[in-house]
Amino acid sequence: MTSAPDPTPDAPAPASPRVAGSPATSEYAGYRLASHFQPIYSLTHHRAVGHEALLRATSLATGAPVPPMELFARFDGDDTRVGLDCAALLQHLAAYAGKEADEWLFLNVHPRSLASLEGPTIREIADALAAHGLRPGQVVIEVLESTLPDDAGFDRRIDELRELGCLVSLDDFGAGHSNFDRVFGLRPEIVKLDRSVVVRAEVDAHARRIASQMVSLLHECGCLVLMEGIETDEGAYTALRCDVDFVQGYHFGRPAPGLAGGAGLHALRAAWDRYDRQSASDDRLWQEQMSPYKQSIELASVLLAGGATMEEACRRFLSQPGAAMCYLLDKQGRQVVTNAFRDGQSHQPMESAERFAPLRDTRQARWSRRAYFRGAEAQPNIAQVTRPYMTLQGWRMCFTVSIQFDMGGRTLILCGDASL
Repeated sequence: MTSAPDPTPDAPAPASPRVAGSPATSEYAGYRLASHFQPIYSLTHHRAVGHEALLRATSLATGAPVPPMELFARFDGDDTRVGLDCAALLQHLAAYAGKEADEWLFLNVHPRSLASLEGPTIREIADALAAHGLRPGQVVIEVLESTLPDDAGFDRRIDELRELGCLVSLDDFGAGHSNFDRVFGLRPEIVKLDRSVVVRAEVDAHARRIASQMVSLLHECGCLVLMEGIETDEGAYTALRCDVDFVQGYHFGRPAPGLAGGAGLHALRAAWDRYDRQSASDDRLWQEQMSPYKQSIELASVLLAGGATMEEACRRFLSQPGAAMCYLLDKQGRQVVTNAFRDGQSHQPMESAERFAPLRDTRQARWSRRAYFRGAEAQPNIAQVTRPYMTLQGWRMCFTVSIQFDMGGRTLILCGDASL
C-alpha cells in the first residue's frame, strides 16, 4: 500500500510485522486489518481474471474506520511503514486463501518495502504463498509508478520476484510525471493506466486518440494494459475503443470482502453491445466525412495526369470544409511544384505562426517518412487518409488525404491537408 506524505505526531510505536487473528481479519499495532477485493475483467475473455486486494482498517481503541492513506501516515518512519506494508501483505494472503479461483491476486507493495532490509525477503514471500496454498504465478506484485526508486536493491528484488514466478504491475501510469523510462526499466508484465487518462478520454476525442496510441506503445513494449477507475458506460466504451486488455472500476464491481467475479458481467456485456453498435457507426461516419476529400483528391490526380495545373486540378478539394492546401511529391518525397492554396489563404496562416518560423522554408524537405506518403505508396491509385496530427509548421491539427498516380511516365504522390 502507498503511504501518505505527512505522518501525524501521535503515530504508534514500531511493531513487529507479525500479525494475529482469523484469516478474515488480523490485528496490528492497535488496528484491525481486513481485506476487500475488487474484480479485474478481461475484455477479450468476458470474465474476471483477477482481483486487487485493498486494505481496510479499524482502530481497536475507537472502533472507527481509518482510510489506508491515513493509516500509513500514522506510522512515522520508513521502517514502521514497511512493517505495516508487510502486515497488509500477510493479511491479504490469509483472506484470499481457499478462494479456489483460477485468477490473479493483485497485491499493492510499496517499492520501499522491496528495497528495504526490513522488508520481506523472497524466501519469506515464497513461504507465505505456500502456507496459504497460493502459487507464485497467481500473484501480481503491484508497485506505484510515481514512487519507483533508483535503487539496486529494489531492481534486484523485482528480478527475484520474477524468478519466483510472480508477475509485476506498474500502477497509476499516465499520472503526474509518468514516462516510458520507467516501463523500460521495470519491464512490467501489466501496466495500469491512471483514472485521469480515462476521465480525459471519455470527454475529449483528441485525448482518446492519445490514450489509444499510449496503449499501442505499451503493447509494443511487451506489456498488457489495464484501465482502472472506470465508473461509467462511457468509460467502458472508451476502454474498448482504446484496445486495453483489462478493466477495473466501480462500473464493473466495488471492493467487497468476498470475490465478485460475476457481478460485472452485465456491465461487460453492455459495453460490448455498445461497441458493436457504435464503433461500426463511428467508423462509418468517419468514412462518410472523408469520402468527399478522397473523391476530390482522386479527381485532382486524374486532372493533373491530363495536363491541368495544380490550381485547376485541386480546386474541388480546396473547396471542401477545412481544406487548406495541396502539394505534389516525387518518389523521394520531395516537392515538385508550388503548393496550391485555398482561395484567399495563401501563405498567410503559416507566416502568422512566428514561433514556428524556422520550419517555414520546405524547399529541401523530404516527406517520404510520413504516413500519408507511405500509405499512398502502398496502395497506388487509391486515396488514403491519415489519422489527425499536428503539422510540422505547428499551427494546426490536420489530416492528410493522398494518392499515388502516374503522370507522363513519372510516379507522383498528391497530398491535400485539411484542418479539423
